Amino acid sequence: MKAGKSWRSLRFGTGKTGAGIVAADTWCHQKGVASVGPSRHGSQARVAFGAMGALIAWWGLIANASGPGEASTPPRESPHQAAQRELRLAREHLKASCEMLKDCDRHAVDGYYVACQEAWNAAWLCPTDRDLLIDASDAYADSLAGLLEAARRHGRMERRGLVVGLRGQPVIVPYEPRALPVAAECIASIEPQAQHQDSRITRRHLRDGFGLPVVVRVANGSTEEEPRGFAAPRQSLAATAVLRFDVPGNETFLQKFAGPAGRDHSPAVLDLANPIEIAAVNINGVKPHLAADLTAPLLDAIEGTPRANLMGFLQPFASGATRPHLEMLEPHQPGRIPVVFVHGLASDEGTWFDMINELRAWPEFHRRFEPWVFHYPTGTAFLQSSAILRSQLRAAVRQCDPEGRDPALRQIVLVGHSLGGLHAKLQVVASGGRIWNAVATVPLDQMRMPSQVREWVRPAYFFEPLPFVTRVVCIATPHRGSLIASLGVGRLAALSVRAPPEMQRIHDQVVRANPGGFRPDFERRVPTTIDMLEPDSAVLSAIGSLRPPCWVSVHSVVGVGHASLTGGRDDCVVSAESAHTIGAISEIDVPAKHTKVHHHPMTIAEVRRILTQHLGETAGSVDATADGG
Repeated sequence: MKAGKSWRSLRFGTGKTGAGIVAADTWCHQKGVASVGPSRHGSQARVAFGAMGALIAWWGLIANASGPGEASTPPRESPHQAAQRELRLAREHLKASCEMLKDCDRHAVDGYYVACQEAWNAAWLCPTDRDLLIDASDAYADSLAGLLEAARRHGRMERRGLVVGLRGQPVIVPYEPRALPVAAECIASIEPQAQHQDSRITRRHLRDGFGLPVVVRVANGSTEEEPRGFAAPRQSLAATAVLRFDVPGNETFLQKFAGPAGRDHSPAVLDLANPIEIAAVNINGVKPHLAADLTAPLLDAIEGTPRANLMGFLQPFASGATRPHLEMLEPHQPGRIPVVFVHGLASDEGTWFDMINELRAWPEFHRRFEPWVFHYPTGTAFLQSSAILRSQLRAAVRQCDPEGRDPALRQIVLVGHSLGGLHAKLQVVASGGRIWNAVATVPLDQMRMPSQVREWVRPAYFFEPLPFVTRVVCIATPHRGSLIASLGVGRLAALSVRAPPEMQRIHDQVVRANPGGFRPDFERRVPTTIDMLEPDSAVLSAIGSLRPPCWVSVHSVVGVGHASLTGGRDDCVVSAESAHTIGAISEIDVPAKHTKVHHHPMTIAEVRRILTQHLGETAGSVDATADGG
C-alpha cells in the first residue's frame, strides 16, 4: 500500500530541541497542520544502567589511556561509522536481552529498551544508507517487540505507560495514540505478537516499513457475559508502535563511549500510530513507510469469537453468548457511517471478517465507515431476533448521537447474507397486519394473553421502517424460500431445533387460551427458521409482499455457482429466482456456492462499489453538516 495524497506523514525527532513530532500531509478535507512539541518527561528520575555504564566507561578509559605525550582526543567518527557502531551495539544488546527473557530475568526489559535506543540512533545518524536503514529498522522492530513482550511478562505495562528502570526510581514511558479513536487511558493492552492466521480470513494486508505493527485492545468493560453498551467484548485496533527518543548527537565523549547502556535511561514516548491515516515516518529527512498489519486486529478479535456449530443451531439461547446482540467492532467515531453486517443460518459474525478485512484495506472505508455486526441464534425465533435488531439499532443510534446531530447515523447501511438478508429487509419495511395474519386468525388485541406477553409479541409482528437505514444489500437471500427446507434434511433439522423452555411454555399457554385463534402450523409448535424458509411458508410470503419506502435503496447479489437438476442456476441452497430481490436497483450474479458467495472477490468488489455510490449520494448532507454548513 503506497502513501497517496490523502495520507499524512508522521515526523519524528525534528529540530534541536529533542524528539518532536509533527503530523503533516493531512487529509485533503482537513485544514492546518497538527503538531506536538518535545517530550515533557525529561525531568523524571534517571535510572537503571547508570552505575554499570559508568563502570564500563571507566574501564574503557583505563584500557585506552593515552601514553605520555600522546593526544587524548579520540579520532572523529563519520556519521556512517557512528551508525554502524550503534547498530552493532543494538544487536549485541538484543541478543543478550533475548537470553534474559528466556531466563525470565526482569532486566530483559531494560536491555531491550537500550537496544531500541541504539537501533533508533543508527537509523537517525545515517538514514540515506538504504541497507543500513533496513538493518537498523529490523533491529529496532525486534527490540521493540521484545521490550513489549518482556514488559507484559513482568508487569511493566500499566495504564499510565511503560515502566522501565529500577523499581525504586522508575521512568514512565507514556503512550501517545496518534490518529487512533482511543485515549491513552482507555488502552487495555498492547499486543506485539503476530496473531495466528484463521481460515475465516483468506488474506493478510501487510506493509513493510519502520516501526512495529501491534494490536491495541480497548478497555471498554464489555464481556460476553455482561455486555456494556454495544462494544464488542474485544475491540482491537491496528497501530504501529514507535518508541521515540531524543535526537542523537548531543552526548559527551564519556556518554558516547559508554553508549546508551552507560547512561541513565533517556526519556522517551511510545507512539501508537494509526497506519491507515499515517503513511510514513520522517527520519532525519528520509521518509520510509510506516510498517502496518491491517489484518491483525480482526485476527485478534476473531480469536475471541466462538464458531457457530450444530448445537448452537439446534439449541439457540442455550447460553448468553447466543442471545441476539448488536456489536461495534471498534469505538464509534462521529461522522462515520455504520455498515451493519448480519450473518445467515447456522453461522456467526465471524463469517463477515473476510469481507471486513478487504474493505478496511480500502482507506476510504476506514475514513468514512465503521463495521457493526449482529449476532443471533439462527434456529428459532426469527421474527423476535429481527425485533431485537430493530430495537438495538435504535438504542445504538441514541447512544452514539443523543442529540441527533450526526448525519452519518442517518445513513446506515445493512448487509445481510442468506437469512441475514431477510433480517435486513425487515428493518426497512412496514408490516401492517400481514405478518400477524399469516399466523393468526384473530387480531392481537383480541387475543387472550398476559399483557407482558402481548407487549413481547407486538414488536415482532407490528413495526415501521427504521428512518435512519437508507441502503440494504441482500446476498444470496432466500426471498422465496429454499427447497432444502422442504426436503428430508430440512424437515429433520426443523424437528430437531429446541425452543427455549420459557418460549415453548408461553406458546402452549396462549394456544390453549385461544382455540382456533392461530393457524395450524403455529398451533403445532413454535415455528423454526427452517419452517419459515419453506417455499410455501405463509410468513415468508407475507414478508415478500412488503416493499421498502422510497428513501431506501436495495441491492442484490445472487449466487449461481451450481447447476440445478432443472437446468437453472443456484448456489446449492438458494435458487437464482429466490435470491432475486424485487425492487433492487442493482443485481449481479456471482459464480459461487451459498457459503462462499459473500467471500467471493466479485461480491466484495460489488459491496465496495455500492458503498462508493452511497458516499456519492449522501456526501453532500453529511459533509455540509460536519463542516458546520
